[in-house]
Amino acid sequence: METTFACTCCGWLRSLSGRVTVGSDALCWSCAEEHTILCDRCGERVYRREAFRYRDRTLCAPCYEQVNNQ
Repeated sequence: METTFACTCCGWLRSLSGRVTVGSDALCWSCAEEHTILCDRCGERVYRREAFRYRDRTLCAPCYEQVNNQ
């Protein structure tokens, strides 16, 4: 049974207990804090580069589409 994983961003081997998943990527907590953010609407963790700002809120793509088309 594996107890470590390689972080998608930094490549370091880390304990599975500290794994943060973003889509199909597995990130260490440090990289997750630096490169991701939580959607203010649904709570999904997304990469900062893929997040949208809408009326002072950070949104993932699906939530942005929903509120922008209302």
